[in-house]
Amino acid sequence: MNKSLLIVAVCCLAGSVAFGQNGPTDKVDIIKNYEAQLLDANKLNVTPTLPPLDTSTKYQDYVVPPRPVKVKYDAPKLKPLGMKTGTKEEQYHGYFKGGGGVPTSVYGELGYGFGVKDKFDARLWGRHHQANFKNRENQRFSNTDVQIDGNGMINQKTALEGKIGYTYDRVHYYGYDDSLYTFDAERVRQNFQTIDVGFRVFNGERNDADLNYFVAPKYYNLKDNYSNKENGLDLAFGASKWFADKHVFRLALRTDFTTFRDTARQQLNNIYIQPSFTLHAGPVRFKIGGNFASNRDIFHIYPDAELAVRVFGDGIQLFVGANGDLRKNTYRTMSDYNPFVQIRNSELRNTDYRNYFGGIRGNLGWINYTLQGGYATAGDLALYQTSFTTEGITRFDVLYDTARITNIQGTVIVKPTKDITVTGTLSQNIFKMSNALAAWGLPGLEGNFNGEYRLLDSRAAFKANLYIADKINRRDENAIPGKDGALFDFGLGGSYRFSKYFGAFLDINNILNNRRERWHNYPIYGTNVLVGLTARF
Repeated sequence: MNKSLLIVAVCCLAGSVAFGQNGPTDKVDIIKNYEAQLLDANKLNVTPTLPPLDTSTKYQDYVVPPRPVKVKYDAPKLKPLGMKTGTKEEQYHGYFKGGGGVPTSVYGELGYGFGVKDKFDARLWGRHHQANFKNRENQRFSNTDVQIDGNGMINQKTALEGKIGYTYDRVHYYGYDDSLYTFDAERVRQNFQTIDVGFRVFNGERNDADLNYFVAPKYYNLKDNYSNKENGLDLAFGASKWFADKHVFRLALRTDFTTFRDTARQQLNNIYIQPSFTLHAGPVRFKIGGNFASNRDIFHIYPDAELAVRVFGDGIQLFVGANGDLRKNTYRTMSDYNPFVQIRNSELRNTDYRNYFGGIRGNLGWINYTLQGGYATAGDLALYQTSFTTEGITRFDVLYDTARITNIQGTVIVKPTKDITVTGTLSQNIFKMSNALAAWGLPGLEGNFNGEYRLLDSRAAFKANLYIADKINRRDENAIPGKDGALFDFGLGGSYRFSKYFGAFLDINNILNNRRERWHNYPIYGTNVLVGLTARF
């Protein structure tokens, strides 16, 4: 800065000296041309380098506070189409059917339902039917059934259903030659009186765990007028757990106790544990499980399995499986099957039953069908062999034997229109006994076919039915084996409601007057007619 000030001062002085000379000169002498030169610069060579790469990964955490957005819009307005209101069908709580026929018969049936909405409902039902076919001495019967049942909610999650019933069956041992013997009705009468009580507690609504449960105790008491008595108590517990709304695991535990008393006391007590798991995978349904049964410390293991494949939706399904059970032969089961059984000298036993089957089934909308074949083994199968009292009355003793059974059966339900329904079942059993000469008292072929046609807006109905069965193996009074006649029972019937509350019915049974002996020396009832009135209220 000092050098700069000095140069400025010198220039100012020189300028003042110049202006001090006398006038300007017109002549300028150029001594030498001016040449400006720059000094040589020193070049610095610098090689640039890149900084090292940062390969570390850094995560950024952004917190965005939620802010609901309010969207304003006008609610859509639905304009209903004009429609005619349908006619509400009137509900009826009661039903009555009563009449009579020939040979002498009386029929009556009454039912009534009541309840409180969403709390409980109950039904009271009773029926009585009796007939006396006077062409044969003491060929008569009488049957009375009374039952009340209902269900309701104990609380919001638990439901209860129950049943109390009473049955009175009167039969007569008319299996004797009434041209040689004669008996008062009291002498050959047999009365069966049965009381049934049963309850079931279960979850009434689906729970969060998809676990369903039930507790179901049942009890019955049976007695006849020959001082035979039997009590049965069946207590069952069970639960099922669903997975993905289609797979299910089930577990059931049953204790089934039976006590029979005549001149001696017999007990038949079984315990069952029954687990199973059913898997659904597309067109395949597979069930795998077992039935573990115990009686008198002897354990039996039975399969409970089935594989089903849908070939064409629900229209064609193929299936194959195996199952089994320890089936009880009690006084109740045997007298239900054969009311002329002689229990006094018979023993209560279990039938060790194992079954293997396969077939095809389906539902095509207008037709529902099942066709299957199977092979079964039955240890201690109950047979009914004829015996004869000294008075010539035919009774039946229970005989046990082991059997191998080949079975073919089919069922079909055809509904071509909403007013026509045809059903049919046909079953063929082929028995091969281990010791007995034949399967005494057991039919090989049985068929049941029914058809119904409703018309006039269901005010009228026409029905037809056909029952067939082959001959039954038996032994006669001389112990000679033989077979009784085949069954071909054809019947027609109809009903008509001629007012809102009242109607009439007509049933004509066994039109061909078949007198086949289902049990030896006990021919069935021939042609019989039942006609009467119906009412609803």
